[in-house]
Parts: sequence; structure tokens; C-alpha cells
Amino acid sequence: MTAATIRCRRHRSVLPPLTALAAALIAILMTLTISQPTPAIAAESVATCNPTAQNGCVNGILQDASKKPIAGVTVTLSGAESATTQTDANGKWAFSVTADGTYTVTIDESVAKKHGLGTNTADVEIVKNSFDKQRGVVRFDQSAGSAGGSSDSSNGSSGTSDGSSSGDDGGTAGTNGSSGERGSSSAHDTADATDKLSATLANIGARFWQQLYSGVIFGLMLGLMSVGMNLVYGTTRLSSFSHGEQVTLGGLMAYVGTQLLHWPLVISAVFAVAVGALTGWIQNELVWAPLRRKHVGPMQQMIVTIGLSMALQYLFQFFFGGDIKGITKSVPDSFALGPITTDAPTLISAGLAIVVIIGITLFLYKTRLGRATRAVSDNAALAAASGINVEQVVRIVWILSCAMAALSGVLLGIYLNGISWNTGATLLLLMFAAVTLGGLGTANGALVGSLVIGIVADMSSLIIPNDMRYASALAILIIVLLVRPQGIFGKAQRVG
Repeated sequence: MTAATIRCRRHRSVLPPLTALAAALIAILMTLTISQPTPAIAAESVATCNPTAQNGCVNGILQDASKKPIAGVTVTLSGAESATTQTDANGKWAFSVTADGTYTVTIDESVAKKHGLGTNTADVEIVKNSFDKQRGVVRFDQSAGSAGGSSDSSNGSSGTSDGSSSGDDGGTAGTNGSSGERGSSSAHDTADATDKLSATLANIGARFWQQLYSGVIFGLMLGLMSVGMNLVYGTTRLSSFSHGEQVTLGGLMAYVGTQLLHWPLVISAVFAVAVGALTGWIQNELVWAPLRRKHVGPMQQMIVTIGLSMALQYLFQFFFGGDIKGITKSVPDSFALGPITTDAPTLISAGLAIVVIIGITLFLYKTRLGRATRAVSDNAALAAASGINVEQVVRIVWILSCAMAALSGVLLGIYLNGISWNTGATLLLLMFAAVTLGGLGTANGALVGSLVIGIVADMSSLIIPNDMRYASALAILIIVLLVRPQGIFGKAQRVG
């Protein structure tokens, strides 16, 4: 019996169960997609509201024409989310919303007429990731204030004409009254300008710390994705363009667990990570290992990952639709940590990302398999000559990489309050930027690069439009590579 015959029989014995396993996974996805639509999440009435990455704010102070607060009035919010509340003793009211869109705020028409308000309804647009649209402030007394001012001016004028007709003294008194009124108005305008400047400076300071915090959180989650991608590159020299779809898969599997199967969030997260790890093993056994055995180069394999990425994206869109899928069923209560507003799920997600990254670092530097992984990353041929099973190491790296990507998809879906069919694809360039910035093939470098990219991307929205914040992070990448082409932690290599 020839060696080719033995190899052929061995392949026939391995492929049927793997093919059956892949078919079973696709069948599960098809059956789980037949579901009811996700119920809309109601807006939340709060005492005070601070905009974050997860929520926007619609708030205001209800005052009459003389700037006195109106308490106990019902305020109704309608639009993408709806809720009702009542003004407090100071006339304040606030809603926390999680969906972007145009909202309509309404009070009773009789209340508006009774207190001389200009209108009883107002529209505001909320965009959570926009610097100037995270908060919508509604003032029903604005037009009424203008009318009142006009009314005061007319009264002053009639007083002046009355004074003029009654004599010189009366005319002088009328003129002095007008001057006093103008002086009072000027002082009031100066005080208003000072208050607005102070409020603007305070808002900028709060925004600075809030954006810095959001950048660190986003950087940690981006690091969880990038570390796995960097491990794959280190051991196989393959830049995988389908790694973003592993992130999307994790978030969608968590959605399946919480919304369709009604599992607790923890069990759904474990299920998502397990599915991610399974797909990593299947990919390696059915695609990458055969290509390596045929000595297909990294460039050709990279082209395969591009095709796989496109196929998975449209597969996700076909089964789950094009809308955003929420993982959690309720809006968490937010609280303040100094100048930062956050919530418990965000802190838990960040803590879990830190624990996993520390665990991967200990695995790489403190375990035998981890040292073998670093040896394969440094020189695969020398590692094989020293007795290390390179194929087994690469298989484990693929499983770990896809499991970490799936976990990052779950955490990102919780942090952003939803996951979409192309979420991973939109983050792919940032992953490549983080890996390249930190140093190709270095796990710790990917983490540092991710933190830099995350912080720069979020902080730049304080200065430039929010839609361009990713471009600023990529600009930082170009600048660093011009100075240090191997990245922050990469090793300079001789070429030629």
C-alpha cells in the first residue's frame, strides 16, 4: 500500500465528521433565525441625565414667561422610544434614550396657554456618537420670552409717550425709566453670557474625561480582538481579513442566546465563545491546514480570507437581517464616578477584557504550550526541528483567537447596546492599525496599539467631526510607522 493511499484514506476518515459538524452548525443557524422581532426598549425617566456611548439625553426646564419654574406638569416623549415624566419643584425633567433618531416632546396645550408659553411641542434629534447631538435641550418658553420682551418694550414706549404728553418732568422720568430698563437688560445679558461660558467650560471638561474613559474601554475591547489576530499572524504569517466576522459571530450568538432562547446573559456569552472556538477549529481543519500542507503562500491565503469575510457578512445579513440586534433587554442604571458617567455592565465588560488579556499573557510566558507558541512565532522551522508539533500549536492558536474574537463581540454588543451584521467589518481596519502600531506578531504590542487607537479615536471627536474620528487614529498609525516602521514593540529585521 503506497503512502498516497494511506494519506487519502486518512483524509476520508477525517473529513466526513468535520463536514457533518459544519452542516449541523449551519442548520442550527437556520432554525434560530425564525423568531419574533426584538421588542422596542422604552426611554427612561431620570432625575439627571449625562450622555454616554450607550445613551443620549433629552431634558429641559419648564418655566413660564417670567422665568418661574412650573412643577408637576406631565412631559411626554415620543419617537424611537417613548416615556412620560413630571417636572420637579424646579421645573426640571429628563429622559435617557438609547436609540438614535428624532424625538418629540409634548406638554398639555392648556398648560402652555395658561403660562404664556409659545408652544407645547418640540422636536429634537439625538445621535449618541455625535458631539453636538448627544443631548437635546427643550425650552418651551423661548418664543414666549421673545413675545414678553416685545410686550415690555411696547409698554415702555407707551409710558414714554404718556410722560411726554404730561410735561417735561414726566418726559424726563419716562426717559430715565427707559434707561434703567436698558441698563437692567444689559446687566442681565452679561450675567447670562457669563453663565453660558462657565457652563460651556464645565461641559468641555466633563466631555474630556468622559471621552478619555470611553476611549480606554473601547481600546480594551479592540485589544481583545487584536491580540488573537496577532497570534494568528505570529504563528502562520497570515493576515486574516475574516477576523472581524468572528467578532460579529460572537455578538450574534449572544443575541441568539438572550433574545431567542431566553438564556441568562452569562450562559449566552459562554455559548457564543464556544461557538467561536468551534468555528476556529473548523476553519483550521477544513481550510488553513490543507492550504499549509499544499505550501500555499500567505498572500494567497490572505485572498481566501477576503472571500471568506464577504461570504460570512452576507450570510449573517441573510439569517439575521440588516438591523441592529440588542443583546440585553433593559437599559442599565448609570451612575457617576467623579466626572465620568458609566454603568455596571460597562465596568464588568472592561474588567473581563483585562482578566482575559492577562490570562493570555500568563499563558504565553508561563506555560509550556505558551512557550511553544512563542517559539513557533519566532521561527517555525527551528521549532519543528526541536521537537515542537507546529500543527498542534497553530490549531490551538486558531481556537484561542476565534474564541477571544467571539468574546469581544459579546462585550462590544453589551457596550454599544447592539450588534449588526457588519460590526466586525467596520472595526477590521482599526484591528489592523492596532496590530501594526504595536508590532506584528507581538501580543503585548497589539494591546498597547489598541489602547492608543481607542483613546485617539474617541478623544479626537472633541475637535473634529465624529464621522472622522477613525481617520485620526489611522493618521497616528502612519506617523508612528514613518518614525518606527516595525511598530512600538516590533523588532527591526534585515531585508536582503
